[in-house]
Amino acid sequence: MEVFEITTPLGHALSLTRFSSNSHKNKIVLICSATGVLQGYYQNFASFLSSKGITVYTFDYAGIGASKKENLKAFDISLTNWAINDINSVLHYIKEKHPKTQIDCICHSIGGQILGLTPANKYINNVVLVASQSGYFKYWKGLGRLQMYFNWHVIFPVFTTVFGYLPSKKITGMENLPKSMAQEFASWGRKKDYLFHYKKKEELYHHQIKGKVTSYSTDNDTFAPKRAIDWMTKKYFNAEITRKHLTPKNYNVDNIGHFGFFKSKFKDNLWNEFLLDLEV
Repeated sequence: MEVFEITTPLGHALSLTRFSSNSHKNKIVLICSATGVLQGYYQNFASFLSSKGITVYTFDYAGIGASKKENLKAFDISLTNWAINDINSVLHYIKEKHPKTQIDCICHSIGGQILGLTPANKYINNVVLVASQSGYFKYWKGLGRLQMYFNWHVIFPVFTTVFGYLPSKKITGMENLPKSMAQEFASWGRKKDYLFHYKKKEELYHHQIKGKVTSYSTDNDTFAPKRAIDWMTKKYFNAEITRKHLTPKNYNVDNIGHFGFFKSKFKDNLWNEFLLDLEV
């Protein structure tokens, strides 16, 4: 495991971790994190893939974790720039270092949403989307819908205005979010067409993914309803799409949830499924 930094076109230092493999498999996997989730959360899973002969890269978005270089009150970046600056830079770096190696991507939650905004996704062959959804509040039901409406219309706008960033650690326990990122996220969630409401055709790159896209959802995921994941998955319309909806009891657990996919207890079943999804 090697930790290092690259500099993006916006001048930000992004923290990357490379999990190298001694295998001669011609494959690299990039893991794109969920919102406010540190790259270290995926370390055990990345080590698992490395042990199976795949070199893996993880990274922290600008303003998150080891890529946070200053107080968020003094630093700002948009959600769109997490795609066209951060993910794009990481993909260019990987392609430069491994020009002849197949690049696959495992995207958790927002990682799979903004991958489609990333011009350099043309370098990617296969994608595994893990609970990657539309955030439009009407995909939720009952109290969940009210909570999402309140998040997008009140919590995110008010808290970012008052604090100068979103103090997520006090709300969800996840990492604090840059102001513009959180405000753009909220604006997407208020619209039926989500991010597509705001983006011109030439700003969308979902069509460049032409390999296999395997998209996962699970019962009782309060962050990503099945319908919201169905909607987002279909945006990768040029890919060979496989949808998998998981029932926790089939994995001998009561609940998987939005974040459980990458827990080590799934190394003997679900992680092997991910591995098979990449073996194309």
